Amino acid sequence: MNKPIEITEKTGWFSQSGNMNDVVISSRFRLSRNINGYRYPGKMDRDEEAAVSSKIIGAFEGVGSNDSFGVSEIGEIDPIDRRILLERNHITQDYMLHMNKNIVVSGDNLSSCVINDMDHLRFAVFDGGLEVRKCAKKADQIDSALESALDYAVSFEFGYLNTEVNNLGTGARASVMMHLPALVETNLIEKALKAVVQIGFTVKGFMGDEDHSLGSMYQISNQFTIGQTEEEIVDKLENLAIQIAGYELKAREEMFEKKRTAVEDSVFRAYGLLTNCRLLGANEAIDNLSTLRMGIALGLIDLPIEVCTSLIFLSQKSHIQKMINDTESGADETLVDFTRAAYVKDIITKKS
Repeated sequence: MNKPIEITEKTGWFSQSGNMNDVVISSRFRLSRNINGYRYPGKMDRDEEAAVSSKIIGAFEGVGSNDSFGVSEIGEIDPIDRRILLERNHITQDYMLHMNKNIVVSGDNLSSCVINDMDHLRFAVFDGGLEVRKCAKKADQIDSALESALDYAVSFEFGYLNTEVNNLGTGARASVMMHLPALVETNLIEKALKAVVQIGFTVKGFMGDEDHSLGSMYQISNQFTIGQTEEEIVDKLENLAIQIAGYELKAREEMFEKKRTAVEDSVFRAYGLLTNCRLLGANEAIDNLSTLRMGIALGLIDLPIEVCTSLIFLSQKSHIQKMINDTESGADETLVDFTRAAYVKDIITKKS
């Protein structure tokens, strides 16, 4: 597999539609695996790292040509593209700094595999909306193809062996990113998320924390994998997402019924700002696009909701820098804000 990865500028999991996408922004299913006979990452020397990378990259040759996977060393990827991978949740901030590590990404940017991060291999499949089951099926297909070429570390007692106790067993981590503006506005978000944690799931804010997440977006995932099958993990998360989505939709309905004028004002103010401002900061863009997204779901704005979702991610700093062919040193912030404002306005006015 000699083809380097390609970062598609305007498409990815964030541009996909899916079930319940008025509330569920995206789904992800990730599998963590290690290979017998090698120490875990962090304990390996450079020769062991290279050997593990070679084995995993070679195994991807048998996954299938339809997936069109590419592979690159982090250090070989343009700095802006590295940050785009971070903004799209394919890599972490820490992983981005390890120049000699490898990442594998599918041609459609919906699947990715980081090599020698916390584990030898962490493979993830993404999609838009509530599609955890679809992601899990795709991940299992790829995992089966990889397992035919790799000797995974497995225990009859503990399942797949991983560096984190939480990942023992199936090694499967399923997650959904949810848009919960009405629960935030009605001060019910803390109660809802506390219930999520009490039944064994974790919550992470999109940006910020679970108390105040930028754009009212929250990622919910299973905390443990041992003692549960992949099917059970998917079922529990799917049912939980449907339940939380129900709370959000009810809160939107009640809020719209009791405070219709205020809701309309908020939505149309966001629309007005996004289609008329000359400078638009990243956080300002996300918060106003979040409000606009709720307005679309309520039928106040005629715009495909996946277009609004895409803008939330495409308007982040590195994506804008790529549009203006910025260098590693970074563009003038005013130019970035100006370009973001023009791009968001252009897309909204063309699509609405």
